[in-house]
Amino acid sequence: MVKVFLGFIMGVAVLLSSAYVLVGGPKAYAVSTSVLITQIQAGGVGAATQEFVVLYNNSDNKVNISGWCLSNKANVLFACFGPAGIGKETYIPARKHVVIASNTLSYLQPTGAVGLTYTPASQSSGSMTGSSDTITLVDNLGTVVDRYSWSVPIAAGMQFERHGSGVPIIYVDTDTGADWSVTVPGVLPLDESEVDTTVVDVCPNIDGVQIDVPAGNILDRTGNCVKKQIAQLAITEILPNAMGSDVGQEFVELFNPNDFTVELKDYMLYVGPNFEDRYSFPNGATIQPKGYMGYTNAVIPFTLLNTSSRVALAPSDDDQVINEVTAYVDPPDGQSWALINNEWQYTKQPTPGSANMVTSDSTPDSVVFSGLQPCAANQYRSPDTNRCRLLTVMPGSVTPCKNGQYRSEETNRCRNIATDAKVTTPCNEGEERNLETNRCRKIVVASTPAPCREGQERNPDTNRCRTITKMPSAEYGVLGAETKNSGNLYVWAAIGGVLLLALGYAIWEWHDEIGKFSQKQYHRLLRFARRDK
Repeated sequence: MVKVFLGFIMGVAVLLSSAYVLVGGPKAYAVSTSVLITQIQAGGVGAATQEFVVLYNNSDNKVNISGWCLSNKANVLFACFGPAGIGKETYIPARKHVVIASNTLSYLQPTGAVGLTYTPASQSSGSMTGSSDTITLVDNLGTVVDRYSWSVPIAAGMQFERHGSGVPIIYVDTDTGADWSVTVPGVLPLDESEVDTTVVDVCPNIDGVQIDVPAGNILDRTGNCVKKQIAQLAITEILPNAMGSDVGQEFVELFNPNDFTVELKDYMLYVGPNFEDRYSFPNGATIQPKGYMGYTNAVIPFTLLNTSSRVALAPSDDDQVINEVTAYVDPPDGQSWALINNEWQYTKQPTPGSANMVTSDSTPDSVVFSGLQPCAANQYRSPDTNRCRLLTVMPGSVTPCKNGQYRSEETNRCRNIATDAKVTTPCNEGEERNLETNRCRKIVVASTPAPCREGQERNPDTNRCRTITKMPSAEYGVLGAETKNSGNLYVWAAIGGVLLLALGYAIWEWHDEIGKFSQKQYHRLLRFARRDK
């Protein structure tokens, strides 16, 4: 009886769902007149992730579906065929089906029954929502091929199915809800997709079959594979041991000897005693023809050891080194390791971004950085601060100062001696010079004050005379006020209260023992009283 009732309920649900799809359901969009979505199951009885979608080629010609995908209402591409590639294309033959299923359902089907298996976007609810969803089929260019939407929940295990008839079957495609109905799940159609695995040699000019263009090669205009041309660049200078902090100070300089601009996206920078570290250049980085370009470790996060290391340049898709720096050893502070006259040597004149210079003993040590304004004719650039400083004038080349003058060491100019050692006028008699203001002031002589009048005394605080105040005398004795220590009374009262509380607690705690003891003493007194009688 229970089975009959459940079967009745299931039948009513199917009829109601079918009626909704036929009368009030959403539209089914079919952009393509050939490939259609024909069946959808958003969740199985065993698990919500047991999903499948069936496609059908409704034409008489096979269709290439390489790179086609299914998406849900959240625009999540949850199942995609492999992209069109050399030697591998996926097709739907004319009037044939393709089955797309989740992995939780695919493994329950016979081998070969599913053409494309996908992992559900959610391990609990799957990639499709049974209550409301929109499943869209798009081609490899993102164009909508077919779409079906629903907004009324269907029972688990139920499926949407497009109406069709005939042999071979031809499906209805009117772009209305009347094309669909809700049905009890049946047997899935067999997947009939085809994969073309014809091998194509993409480099006919190279011996052997080349499925992909080999690394370091490109296809030219004739379709042949040729070696990718890498312009020659040179590393011309590095600064491994900068003055002070190395951060943002160490640099590597490149030189472009070509007559054209070179993009650095095709190059890698190798750093380390054994070239352990590789670094890419910034996006869009270029070097102008016959130009220099310096990169600090603030732009490219390399580290040049202060002991010994090497730097090299190589193509980004090949480990073949095209330029290498001779290893440096214990570089001095602030000196760069530079290629000068085809020889690597240390120089006290680092020049990132410009041609290298040899340190000259006849000129002060200087550091020339690209982009800095040149110093004046009587100045030079300090290697410590990188700022312009006045040239030190050699003795004997300056005009001697006049009489009464001397040459300042700070400004190298003549100054009057009187301006530094000014003679002051002596103070008058009875005056002295104030050390703070350097001015004369009268000498204050301590004088003896006049004696106070009778009945007065001198106030030690103000040094002035004041009247002596006399205490009135009494002919009788004065009793001292009796001092009562009220604090002791409170203390004794508190102690007495504590003792009373302790006594009360003891009586309450041992009232049984006290009662028994009292009764015992009472009976003992009675016995003594009777004995006396």
